[in-house]
Amino acid sequence: MTILRPVVFLPVIAALGLMGTPLVASAQAHHASDWVQPPPGGPRGAPGRMMPPVPPGVTLTAAQKTKLKAIFEKAHQDERALRLEGRAIEDKIHDALSAVGDLDRATLTDLSGQENALKAKVSALHLETMEQLHDLLTPAQRQQGKETMDKLKALHEQMKALMGHPPEGEPDDMP
Repeated sequence: MTILRPVVFLPVIAALGLMGTPLVASAQAHHASDWVQPPPGGPRGAPGRMMPPVPPGVTLTAAQKTKLKAIFEKAHQDERALRLEGRAIEDKIHDALSAVGDLDRATLTDLSGQENALKAKVSALHLETMEQLHDLLTPAQRQQGKETMDKLKALHEQMKALMGHPPEGEPDDMP
């Protein structure tokens, strides 16, 4: 039987607190009346790994906020259209795989190629959006954002070093 020890959870609690700090800042910015939501999936693709559209600490002008909103609205519309197209391809693949009789491998190969081309379009869209965000910021804002992100990366590395790898073995074997 494993006894839960508070000492074991202190590094985890500390890490969660440090990781949550940018989320709190993001949440506070989210409630600002002029905050702009990034497209689903974000620039990095996977939910949960999404980078903020503008690093914390970088203040945008009203004109930049307007342009940022337009960039994200267009990206959202484009990505939604691609996502719908992807669902249609997935449905065709499912239909081809569930057909009675022999598989039409040529059709499956063609659909797989279409799916891969669509994924490349999504990646290109994300890169294009990030390029537009880059061009939106002034050199001073980009520098400030880079410094903030470098600090966050260093903090993350420190957390990984402090926490280390989880011990191996069965929970009953733990000291």
